[in-house]
Amino acid sequence: MSVYLTLRPRIRTALVGLAIVCGGAAVLLRPEAVAGGISRGLTVCGSVIIPSLFPFLVLGALLSKSGVAAAVGNRLERVTRRLFGLPGCCATGILIGFVGGYPAGGAVVGELLRTEQITRDEGQRMLRFCVCGGPGFIISTVGAGLMGSVPFGVILFAAHITAALLLGMIGAPKRGQRSTPTRTTRHPRLSLPLAFVESVTNACQTLLSMCGFILLFSGLLALLDTAVNNRVASALLSCLLEVSSGCVAAANLGVLSPFVLGVAVGFGGLSVHCQLASSLVGTGALTPRFWLSRLLHGSLTALLTLLFLRLIPITLPVFGTTAPTVQAVTDHVGISVFLLLLCGIWLLSVDKGRRVTYN
Repeated sequence: MSVYLTLRPRIRTALVGLAIVCGGAAVLLRPEAVAGGISRGLTVCGSVIIPSLFPFLVLGALLSKSGVAAAVGNRLERVTRRLFGLPGCCATGILIGFVGGYPAGGAVVGELLRTEQITRDEGQRMLRFCVCGGPGFIISTVGAGLMGSVPFGVILFAAHITAALLLGMIGAPKRGQRSTPTRTTRHPRLSLPLAFVESVTNACQTLLSMCGFILLFSGLLALLDTAVNNRVASALLSCLLEVSSGCVAAANLGVLSPFVLGVAVGFGGLSVHCQLASSLVGTGALTPRFWLSRLLHGSLTALLTLLFLRLIPITLPVFGTTAPTVQAVTDHVGISVFLLLLCGIWLLSVDKGRRVTYN
């Protein structure tokens, strides 16, 4: 046992070093692909991410810093306690999580934790169901844009939110197990001008971190395009890494598209999870249960999408015909192994020691 504990840090260091070397080699072998992927990532950030998320990030921080979230929460205390076992101040965060898109809900959770309005346990339970795709992305981009059907986008979004609500209610503690958190320190309510300035500053910092991860994963996906020549495998790996590119690939899978799209929007992709982690640094809110909840959210969304499609039959005109494709250029297994190795190291290297203590 002592030998294992001694070697484990060395093995992790060696694996990280190996991944870095492999990543550098992959970039040198395919510089055009990486540059093209990063350019597409910049386009996504400028045309989709910043316009759609920036207002919600500012709004979420402003609601928390100005005290509006707490005031609204006092009126919704019974509802959130009964449904989710959470205090009323979480209501605005839950709403923003459902309509704001990835990862606006998680950013609100981080703000609630830093201002000590919720405990770490409550923040962890919020993250299990508040990291959702927004209606703009799911209905407009996936439904209308990729699948050529607004009704399908509505059904997919309904399945996505239904799955989130189920996860929130199933994970709620029983009434006898609920306890009132004790907090001896509270941040004072800021004046509106100061709250506005800090909210905009925090939103800009969050967006900068988010766009950085999007650029990184866009480059990785460009390498993936050159490494995998199987359409289904490419779509699944794209869904694992980055949700928007994964949806583009999944939309071209014919009859498998609804199921894979449900998994993609429910899971969210490692790029979204990295963006979420950047807004939760030091809170100790990301635990192994978070990863399990992402898998459950993806599975439930996919199954509910199929169920809703059976209850409400619709015509999907783009099955296997005009949906956007992700073409493979050549077959380099080494690049695929590098991507999987990098993802595995990142998941195993999450700092489990960071905690926030509430007195």
